[in-house]
Amino acid sequence: MTIQSLFKYGRFNQYTEAVISTPTIWLSPPAELNDPFEVRPWFTFNGSQDAIVGLFARSLRKQNPELTPDEVSAYAARHFNEGRHLDPNIWEVLRQDMVAKLGQNIGLYCLSEHNDSILMWTHYAAEHSGYCLEFEVADNFNAAQQVKYATKFPVVDVFTTPLKEQVDLVFLTKFQGWSYEREWRIVDIKRGSGPREYPRELLRSVIFGLKMQETEREKIRVWVKKRGHSVRFFQEQQDNQQFKIVIKEIS
Repeated sequence: MTIQSLFKYGRFNQYTEAVISTPTIWLSPPAELNDPFEVRPWFTFNGSQDAIVGLFARSLRKQNPELTPDEVSAYAARHFNEGRHLDPNIWEVLRQDMVAKLGQNIGLYCLSEHNDSILMWTHYAAEHSGYCLEFEVADNFNAAQQVKYATKFPVVDVFTTPLKEQVDLVFLTKFQGWSYEREWRIVDIKRGSGPREYPRELLRSVIFGLKMQETEREKIRVWVKKRGHSVRFFQEQQDNQQFKIVIKEIS
């Protein structure tokens, strides 16, 4: 990874003090993503007869746990021989099951590679009244991967796409219209959602929003002191001649 810093836009709420005063980030489950078009892969099932029968068997076992292994195998083979693998409704049920399975035990932390996006400040920092945190890309943040933007859902083949590639395609692909975010994501497939500690010195700066109240600026300064290391402060400003944000360091 060649990028040096990543940024997290935020708004004041009940979690802000903990976010700023402690070296902790919170990974969210995929269900909390704000775009309903995300995590919508197009699954294909280009497997052999044995692979397809095996997938049927696993699905049947999940739906009917009272069946014996022999009964499951017989039902799955009969489904295939009857041509049910050609029924698109069958695959839609399996697709939904695969999406749910992929979403289990996944934790996401979303960041941006820029701190001066008018739209990002508007959407994610309470219409410029929030803040933006700068993290050095090291340790935990080295795991961040760049999001890809597309006009079609990613294609994942259940039988031939490796699990790691499935996760990347599903959780690192967004609609092209979001490309202004220049997003990077930490995707944790081992521990899932929840808090993660990071080396405290990786928080390098805090940017105050254009419309942030003075009382909130003072709160942030107090919370930063609790960290026990140097953090720089910046102020979001408007350019006088263009639709552009200027980030100016302040004392």
